[in-house]
Amino acid sequence: MPDNPNTWIQALNQLPAEVGGALMAIFIAVLRVIYDKEETQPMRVILESLICGALSLTISYAIIALGLNINWAIFAGGTIGYFGSATVRVFALKVVRAKIGGNNK
Repeated sequence: MPDNPNTWIQALNQLPAEVGGALMAIFIAVLRVIYDKEETQPMRVILESLICGALSLTISYAIIALGLNINWAIFAGGTIGYFGSATVRVFALKVVRAKIGGNNK
């Protein structure tokens, strides 16, 4: 199996879209943190990628609940991995504050 890249692609295609989205978030988050060169400590890379993967998995279930096509989970995973957990958190807080009408920090 390790010698044939097509086998790896087939194996990845067999995974549920939620798992694919989480893996995409983890992979892109690792690359982004290393590319940014701001904090490349191994623990920072691991934690950021796991947080992005968990956020992506959570969003996957929101996608299912909203009745959207589950393949959006992979897009969501890539987006979350690219922007990072801090940006997603800031965006989520803005949305929640707008919905409840609070302007407090």
